[in-house]
Amino acid sequence: MRIWPVLLDSDPAYLRHGDGDSSLLLAPLGLGTVIDYIRAAFAAVTPNAPLVLRDGDADAKYVEAVTTAWPSATVAGTTVGRIEAFLPFEPSDALVIVDPRCLPATGLDLSGLVHHFAAEPRVAHHLVAFEAGIAGTKERVSFDSSGKVRGIIRHYEQATWPFISGVAATVLPAACGVLTDGFLPASLNELRHRLTVRGVPGRDLPIDGHALDLGLEADMLSANEQQVLRALDRHVSDGDSGPLLVGEGHSIDANARIVGPVIIQSGARVEKHATILGPAVIAANACIQSRAVVVHSVIGRGCTVQAHQIVRDRACFGQSASHKGGSSVITPASFSERVARIKMNSQKIAEPAPSRRRVWNLRLKRALDIGAAGLALTLLSPLLAVIAILLKLDSKGPLFYGDKREGLRGRAFRCWKFRTMAVGADAVQKDLRALAKIDGPHFKLDHDPRVTRIGRLLRASNVDELPQLINVLVGQMSLVGPRPSPFRENQVCVPWREARLSVTPGITGLWQVCRHYRASGDFHQWIEYDLLYVQHFSFWLDLKIIAATLWTMGGKAGHASPSWMVAIKPAAAVTEISMLEVEPVSEAVAS
Repeated sequence: MRIWPVLLDSDPAYLRHGDGDSSLLLAPLGLGTVIDYIRAAFAAVTPNAPLVLRDGDADAKYVEAVTTAWPSATVAGTTVGRIEAFLPFEPSDALVIVDPRCLPATGLDLSGLVHHFAAEPRVAHHLVAFEAGIAGTKERVSFDSSGKVRGIIRHYEQATWPFISGVAATVLPAACGVLTDGFLPASLNELRHRLTVRGVPGRDLPIDGHALDLGLEADMLSANEQQVLRALDRHVSDGDSGPLLVGEGHSIDANARIVGPVIIQSGARVEKHATILGPAVIAANACIQSRAVVVHSVIGRGCTVQAHQIVRDRACFGQSASHKGGSSVITPASFSERVARIKMNSQKIAEPAPSRRRVWNLRLKRALDIGAAGLALTLLSPLLAVIAILLKLDSKGPLFYGDKREGLRGRAFRCWKFRTMAVGADAVQKDLRALAKIDGPHFKLDHDPRVTRIGRLLRASNVDELPQLINVLVGQMSLVGPRPSPFRENQVCVPWREARLSVTPGITGLWQVCRHYRASGDFHQWIEYDLLYVQHFSFWLDLKIIAATLWTMGGKAGHASPSWMVAIKPAAAVTEISMLEVEPVSEAVAS
């Protein structure tokens, strides 16, 4: 199987402001151009020369620029040219198509995409980017025919997020013939749709992180800012804020003021008293004339920023407009675009290390979990055997029931308990939901018809929860922590979900021993006590909760005073749950 690169070129509106190149592939990106960046990504998967698909005729100047950046490249601008360009491909060849308008912020890695295709060569594979939501969530409201609200669905990025913003790369078999008729897709999203219509099966591989749309000026600024900072990390020693000069033949006047990080490419000229404030990229053969000011911008190849002109937060291409007298300002991008540029400029920020006190609390907590769970399983093994026999005699079905719950950082695991219901109880839960008399997302009936005879005894004594000691032993749960809940329950309140998933879930917790509104429903207490536990987490608090669990029989023989647990009254605990500060737990410590 031979792998052939195919590049989609376009001319976004911001590239058409002057007489310079209106090609996205030839636009500056860090130390070079967009096509240089893509070529480096392809070097890991194939040595073959690319086919560049361009909408419209490609003049000699354009072809020369493309082949200079990537020798032996073929440019096809017309329909006839595209048909002829695809004729030499064999049916067994694979085409890897890249559209720079969807560029992964963490880097374009094609190796995984090609590896998946090699395992399934009859299926097209797409490297897709998902939309970014606010705080990782997105809500949709459904209405009935009369316009009344019937429900609200909240989506989470890592769990129920089907919204795709773009496709960065596609690998498909040449035999499918989608492009051999001269068809030029407006984007890889359109190609993905066309493949589906023609019956070509596909697989979507998610990008790790978000993607930048280089068709937008704001994202072009963000991509260049990332490349400048990365280049600075590689080439400039710590503490040096000077410019990063690259290429040959550049000219910088001794009286010019440059505050890095700045990339100045080959042949660029910075004249007397010009000012450049980084992060910025001055592309090849560009000119910053005397007393011009460039701030956080990208100046395209051959572009001239005229004397006394100010360019701020822009991507400028071609010759800038002339002016008479005074200084002219090329206005910055709109406020929303500037905010988007700052937001998109994401290098992953490492989580702050937990404090030494918290580390010791976590270590003591884990030691207690392992010791207590191991000892309890050993001592209670005769009781567990008796329960297993009774369950087998009482009803048909497995001894244990493992429901999928969300643990630390949202990782799903099977939370084990003795089966207390008839087989198939999950399937009829939706039919019984109207009978529930609770105020939260969890489901509970006072007289649940699905519970078996032995199940009622096990539930009344909380003995059905004993198999969760195995979850504790393997580190999926702890003796003390927020109740492990399925995703459908956790999605109701975003700050509550983030807080309770920042710690390991437990068999018992503050809510279980302090709750006192059981009859009328106590969902708000559930939220309050979970947040209190996370906010006041300590090994000493865990010991007090274990003592209260034994004293109250898991909350069924009374309730403990919350003020004794955390030394504050519950009413004053949390007034704005969104303002709660939760100290993150590192993966190494938590495990």
